Amino acid sequence: MSSNDPRNPVVVGVSRSPTVARAVEWAADAAARRGRELCLVHAQEWPAGAAPKGRRDAPDQVWASHFKAAGQSLLDTHKDAAAERVPGLRISTRLEAGRPTAMLREAAEDAVLLVVGSRQVSEPGEAVTFTTVGRSLVGHPPCPVVLIVGDLSRYDPLGPVMVGVDGSPASAPAVAFAFEEAALNDADLLAVQVRRPHHGDWPDAVHESFVDVSEALAGWREKYPQVVVRERVMRGQPAVQLGELAAEARCLVVGTRGLGGFRGMVLGSTSRSLAHFAPGPLVVVPQEARTD
Repeated sequence: MSSNDPRNPVVVGVSRSPTVARAVEWAADAAARRGRELCLVHAQEWPAGAAPKGRRDAPDQVWASHFKAAGQSLLDTHKDAAAERVPGLRISTRLEAGRPTAMLREAAEDAVLLVVGSRQVSEPGEAVTFTTVGRSLVGHPPCPVVLIVGDLSRYDPLGPVMVGVDGSPASAPAVAFAFEEAALNDADLLAVQVRRPHHGDWPDAVHESFVDVSEALAGWREKYPQVVVRERVMRGQPAVQLGELAAEARCLVVGTRGLGGFRGMVLGSTSRSLAHFAPGPLVVVPQEARTD
């Protein structure tokens, strides 16, 4: 299937993490708005020597049977929750044997979105404590990856869709996704550029940044005339500023690469930093994502 095939589902990773329920809720809503199937994927990494073999009543066979049943039960529980949240939603489940990261990357090849839960740290300098699955997936699948960071208690679900813009081609797919998401949610769009401090450059930099943002939005305003757009230019460390401002947004959308240096937001490192402490859903859109 192509990346834009209408059969592409919204895929959500299911585990026993406390963030998964929120991820399934977000994914179910996203699938319903897009008219897509919701596919719940749970991957089980089998311990060495635990593969089923021998007699049916052998200990390893009994263990394997219970192991599979526990995984399917977890999927069924979240499937029931999604069906209750969105009646009539098409939902499928996949119980896979293998490393969760590898299995989710494989599932994402034919997905329109990949949604995963991720634990949160309080600030950029704190030690990494969020799930490694979410971090390792950022920037790798061909579809946008949605990280449901933390318990979603610090963000505004009725706020605008916020997108980080750095003036590079890499941010174009992020802008396209942000406009589509705003239109699907009947929400405003807030386009933000954050410039790193540089002595004596600020007055000229503000004008240059607004030009960058305006050029990045060109064409998308016409395609989505119903979306109310606001623009903002800020000064500081991009991940910190975007993370703080994202508390006012229903989700934050960023790309995976940037210009680097003085003008660039370095969206590759910014997206990975935001995965630590974003206050709400973080959508990371790969540079190769389709924009049509």
